[in-house]
Amino acid sequence: MHTQIRWAYGYNQWKFSWQDFARVDDNLRALKVTAACGFRAIELFGGTGPWFPLGRPESIALNFGSAAKFKLQLEDCGIGAISSTFYDPTQLSFEELHFGLSPTKRADHAAILATARIHALLLAELGGSCLVVRPFSSYAAEGPLDGARIESAADCWNAVGKMTQALGLHTVLHLDALSALRTRTELDQLLKLTDPGCVNLAVDTAELTIAGHDVVALYRHYHSRVRHFHFKDALAVDTLGEYKLPNAERAMILAGGKRKIERWFCEMGTLAGLVNFPALLGAMKELGYAGWVVVESDKGPQPAASSMMLNSWYFQRVLSPLLA
Repeated sequence: MHTQIRWAYGYNQWKFSWQDFARVDDNLRALKVTAACGFRAIELFGGTGPWFPLGRPESIALNFGSAAKFKLQLEDCGIGAISSTFYDPTQLSFEELHFGLSPTKRADHAAILATARIHALLLAELGGSCLVVRPFSSYAAEGPLDGARIESAADCWNAVGKMTQALGLHTVLHLDALSALRTRTELDQLLKLTDPGCVNLAVDTAELTIAGHDVVALYRHYHSRVRHFHFKDALAVDTLGEYKLPNAERAMILAGGKRKIERWFCEMGTLAGLVNFPALLGAMKELGYAGWVVVESDKGPQPAASSMMLNSWYFQRVLSPLLA
């Protein structure tokens, strides 16, 4: 089967706090480092406020003049393409004046669609492919899902998917380790309610591993609905159900939870890593995956460039030969 995999790097790795990479010069240096490590495309992160120079169309216009001039600046740094944009409606927004929206609440759908359109219009102008979205709030915020709330979220993302389809883009649902949607049964229900013509899945290898899934088996099962990948490794599985903790992003992911896990995420090729990337890539070749793979260094150690270089080594020395 025909396989065409394109590689990009997740730009979110450079943003450790509100203060990090708030200046345009910092971002330009980061783009050059990304290109020097062999990655010629990036996935943008839809942030908020002036602290994210690349996170909003308004910020792009303010700092670069226009999307067209931004593309020229990217090319000057060695970045030839934008693969995608990540949009999380559950995060606060200074521009839309809210503290987070939930796709399970029908009253929030119009606002989610309006903001998704803002990011999608920029992505289309930049020549991107996928709007990557967080489809549910965390379990701690949402609690266990029922059929009505899954149906509400499906309706929300179908509306977003139709909007992105009209712009020549695709909407992909990115499940994370803290997501309220946890099980294959729930995922089956969600996928039955969403339109495969415009709404599909993004597989994040580390997030799903931490959540207790075998990502190779999961990809094989859902391969016809997978349109996007995030490649990063994981060092532990949440065997204690700590995704339920209040503020689990800090209590579990950042603070390590009850087991004091120093790092949940790690670079590809880490000896203790749990993701079998050669097996996953083999399945992708076998099943003819054609699309973007975005390598990430989510919550990696400082300096950020060292994590990117380790991923670059593994990409060049292990993954690229497997694709030859």
